Amino acid sequence: MAEQLDSESSIDQETPNPEALSFEEAFRRLGEMVDSLESGGLPLAESTVIYQQGMGLVRRCNQLLNEAELKITQLTDDFGKGAPSDILDWDEDPEV
Repeated sequence: MAEQLDSESSIDQETPNPEALSFEEAFRRLGEMVDSLESGGLPLAESTVIYQQGMGLVRRCNQLLNEAELKITQLTDDFGKGAPSDILDWDEDPEV
């Protein structure tokens, strides 16, 4: 039982608050967790803690992807509103 508590606390120490992670870091850590779970041999309690932490990382990745998508949509909309029409109608092979 003490062994389980030690392993759970070491996992908690290795995984900081998901809200503080960049997309790349959260995704990397999530991959490590998946590898750990897929390799097997972990006690059920430790697997459950890793799974729970992984779901937090999944939520963080989804949040960051949604924010990036919104930003790209806004930039695209802003570009379309402010760009002169000749830029938007640009032909790749203009006649000179």
